[in-house]
Amino acid sequence: MEQYYYITACVLFAVFGLCIGSFLNVVIYRLPRGMNLAKPASHCTTCGHKLAWYDNIPLLSYVILRGKCRYCGARVSPRYFAVELLNCVLWLCCPLTMYFSRGVWFALVCALAISLLLTMSLIDMENLFIPDSLQICFFLVAVGGIFADGATGWQDKLYGLLLGGGFFLFFYCASFMLFKREGMGFGDVKLMASAGLLLGWKATVVSVVFAIVVALADIVLRKIVFRSGNAGLAGSEEFAFAPYLALGIFAALLFGNALFDGYVALFV
Repeated sequence: MEQYYYITACVLFAVFGLCIGSFLNVVIYRLPRGMNLAKPASHCTTCGHKLAWYDNIPLLSYVILRGKCRYCGARVSPRYFAVELLNCVLWLCCPLTMYFSRGVWFALVCALAISLLLTMSLIDMENLFIPDSLQICFFLVAVGGIFADGATGWQDKLYGLLLGGGFFLFFYCASFMLFKREGMGFGDVKLMASAGLLLGWKATVVSVVFAIVVALADIVLRKIVFRSGNAGLAGSEEFAFAPYLALGIFAALLFGNALFDGYVALFV
């Protein structure tokens, strides 16, 4: 019977992940522009025609219409398809890795957190800021994780908040003192404070290390491929750090505590 519940949970998470992924596209487009998320109804951004319900079926509508508007033939960004598919896969990862170890409710909290991270990452990549409304939602989800997570105590989660927020706040303040400018956005500080509350201190350490390693690897790779002298941290050009943090948080949600304990065990 437990196996039946497990399979049912996986199917439901995948379906809801698809549907929520469709809504995330609305948020990513409208929120930075100050638009209402509910009105007007979904419409083509080129011709303005209101979309019918069968034009809004996640994944299928994009495939059937071959990535074009039914009414004016304008190309629809492949990002819409990618976000729906990616959110579905990310949601499915939660019950697959957490159902038996941490329970379905914590898996649901993590799935909601991951959707918010995906949204914040894409908005940060396009606009170089993270809306406070999403930060508040992420913090509330992290608070919900305290009650849903039976494997990590609230004390560890509080330490995670202090560690994640404090670590990035230190660098935020240090950059002002040393360089007289922001070394990172304060949104990243708020993001990691909430992430620490969700993860607990052990997984927070893993998320920070993972994010920094991936960011540095990406910067070096872009320097090699594009031979750009101003890409990444070494240059004056601003860049979005939230996507790297989101990757680190996602990895830590799935495997953070196990990776931390396994690493410590090598020296004990």
